[in-house]
Amino acid sequence: MKVGPFETGIEEVRKRIMRDKKKLAGAIGLLVIVASACSGAATGTPTPGATGTPAATGGGSTPAASSTASSTKLTGALTVWEAYGASGTSEKDAFDTMVANVETANPGFTVNVIDVPFNNLFNNFKVQAPAGAGPDLYIAPNDDLPTEARANLLQDVSSLESTLTAAPYNTSQVAMNAAMVDGKLYEIPESMKAVELFYNNTMLSTPPATNADWLTDASKLGWVYGANGGGSYYAWGLYSAFGGKIMDDTGKCVADQGGISDALKFLAQAHAAGMKVYQNDGDAVADLEAGKIAGFIDGPWESANLEKAMGSKLAVAAGPSGPGGAWAPLTAPDGFYINAQSPNITLAEQFALAMLLPSNEQIFANAGHLPANTTIQPTDAIAKSFAALMPSGFARPTLAALNNYWGNFGNAIVQVVDKGTDPVAAVATACAAMNKANNL
Repeated sequence: MKVGPFETGIEEVRKRIMRDKKKLAGAIGLLVIVASACSGAATGTPTPGATGTPAATGGGSTPAASSTASSTKLTGALTVWEAYGASGTSEKDAFDTMVANVETANPGFTVNVIDVPFNNLFNNFKVQAPAGAGPDLYIAPNDDLPTEARANLLQDVSSLESTLTAAPYNTSQVAMNAAMVDGKLYEIPESMKAVELFYNNTMLSTPPATNADWLTDASKLGWVYGANGGGSYYAWGLYSAFGGKIMDDTGKCVADQGGISDALKFLAQAHAAGMKVYQNDGDAVADLEAGKIAGFIDGPWESANLEKAMGSKLAVAAGPSGPGGAWAPLTAPDGFYINAQSPNITLAEQFALAMLLPSNEQIFANAGHLPANTTIQPTDAIAKSFAALMPSGFARPTLAALNNYWGNFGNAIVQVVDKGTDPVAAVATACAAMNKANNL
């Protein structure tokens, strides 16, 4: 996902091994989904405490959901979209295992899982959902959360707040805050994400900690910086390191007031000193695994596959600090989004809760997800390293103005790094375009 964010292959996973019949159904479903409504189903409520089903506390988004808690298990059918099968195995396998667990615990319940390439996920949903099509729900980062919520494409799940923050879900308040738009909850948080430095500890015995260290080690390092928004995701952590800020609390771009141009100048200097630049994180992953680079910035979604390839050589550290402060990357949740046009809203809510039970969420944690559930801990060293760095992140804003950040500043990065454009001028142009698009 990539994380988000973003745009180019964040959710890198590598094989598909489960439920051949469901995959066939998913392929057929994609061909007809625009012309059809969301999958129909009876909306049963789960057995409290049963394996793979949530305790029915807090109810759903409708009055019926809070008053029908019973011993009835989940029944009917749902369609869910995910993007974990784009190019790898670990996340996709974990997700499929979790779905299978819920289905096993609820014999009258089936889930049609459709793997949608991450680059198409949000656009497909925004095209199909208004027509009453698309999935009942999907799981993804909160990249498009504000836009889809304000377009009334997502179900308001604010009635689940007390359920999600209580046992057994124990969702962190940071995750809950990042899942809200204009004071309402539109995402059921699953995990938290932020990018840090993956590195080979046999090639870099001491990871570069500051921007000066990065310039010294530039020939051993890489950076994902591609246009169309991707680079502007990976670069965000640099802004605080150079004392910059993209926008104020109203959404007005203030990047031209200092710091941001220094961050882009640093990227150009590092590239000139030998740092390799990538259009997507898949290529960077391949080079790290092959020993062609010693490290690059990416997120925990890459952890499981990198660990398989590199074993004990893999380590994680914070990105570069700078003269203005510490590295502070965007931090935001992955989670479930329910189609407001779905005829199965309550069932979709209960399925999401079942997927987030600790026994299921631990499976995702072991695949590199950092749980939004504060009581679940990752089991491996890499995930623990990421989890320890999360508190230093920058909570991703849900202001509508952020929508016009990605492309403008992604292009600014390319202009500065590739074409030698003056970073002050590039930032001024990007900031003016962002404010113009936001009518600010």
